[in-house]
Amino acid sequence: MKKVLVSAFKPFYTHSNNYSSEVLNYINKNNVDKVIIDVVYDECFNELKLNDLDKYDLIIALGEARSRKLLTFEKQAINLSSCSICDNKGVLKEKEVINNNYGEYLETNLNLECLKEYGNISYDAGKFVCNNLYFHLLEY
Repeated sequence: MKKVLVSAFKPFYTHSNNYSSEVLNYINKNNVDKVIIDVVYDECFNELKLNDLDKYDLIIALGEARSRKLLTFEKQAINLSSCSICDNKGVLKEKEVINNNYGEYLETNLNLECLKEYGNISYDAGKFVCNNLYFHLLEY
């Protein structure tokens, strides 16, 4: 049986909840480990790595985009952190490259087209902490 890790985020900004955590609560499978991480740019991936990522066959990182009406599968992560709100440690990043060793974005090698019947495919994961985490996961 394949081993899966699914991550979600704690609340941030002025929100009392995070939809990604609420979705995570509905997942109850024996082969799935779950983790809720803080919305902090430079700590989110390190917090996720505490789970020994090499033991997983699949890692799914849930995020939240409250303006979106449908489930969205992200094809790529942008190599940029830039948002008008602070993370949970008060850090505000404006047009900051995540890793100078890479180009404009990193793209998943998963075929997301087969998931189109369940939601949309996006090429813009935003530039907040969930994009930052996704970029580091793809880099990993």
